[in-house]
Amino acid sequence: MNKLSTFSTMFAAVLISLLSVNLYSQELEVTPGTLMFKTNPGSSQTQQIFVRNKAKTEQSFVFNLGDWLTDEQGEVKYLAPGTTARSCAKWITVSPSLVTLQPNESVKVNVTMLVPNDNSSTKWAVLFVQSAVEKTGAKAIDKDVQMGLKVAARIAIPIYQSPDVNQLYKGTINGLTETINDDGTRTYKTQVINTGDKILDCKVYFTISNLDNAKETNSNPNEFSLLPEQNKNVEFTTEKPLAKGRYSVAAVLDYGYNDELEGVQLDVEVK
Repeated sequence: MNKLSTFSTMFAAVLISLLSVNLYSQELEVTPGTLMFKTNPGSSQTQQIFVRNKAKTEQSFVFNLGDWLTDEQGEVKYLAPGTTARSCAKWITVSPSLVTLQPNESVKVNVTMLVPNDNSSTKWAVLFVQSAVEKTGAKAIDKDVQMGLKVAARIAIPIYQSPDVNQLYKGTINGLTETINDDGTRTYKTQVINTGDKILDCKVYFTISNLDNAKETNSNPNEFSLLPEQNKNVEFTTEKPLAKGRYSVAAVLDYGYNDELEGVQLDVEVK
């Protein structure tokens, strides 16, 4: 018989930083790979990206903004700018909006965030850096052509906006289920939900405690970032079947901004 309960325990805070990475394609290089803004309401902030033409010929690049969301599995879906509740695409301007570079030439592009006076919420958008080729005649009015340029390779740079005055860090972990696999191993699944208004750097780990001999097995932490109002399914599979006995299985969430861990617990009996 399984029994589900929630629990809390004291912890030492661990902060996992969101790190920008270099992004590459066959034709262009863009750095950094992420833009993090902390612009206060009623003010503006400008950051830069650097674009390099890696092709052997002259190339033009255009810059477009969009929205994006992730599902419970972490898959990203891109949407038109300004169409989601958490979009900051309309707060962003990019200058210049079009550049032409010679082989191995690079350029600095300004990305400016202008935040309304009354908005301190965490928002996000995406900046597409797209290589393009000029079209003329009938092709210049094709539905896939913008400003007479046909988009080719594309790199997406996520943009986050969350001012320091916003300190609404809050997350929870819900549900813990068990599945017995064909080979006798067991898979445990849970769900993490960001119930606050800040990006959470999450660490989830599973603990299996044998109640008969006090032996404990801990999983490696599953680390990920979670946006406000979004959730993620997390699972852990044992390396081998459990021996007969009574066990307590726990899934624990640590997001670094709370004096206590969030967790769920499941009692299991293996006969």
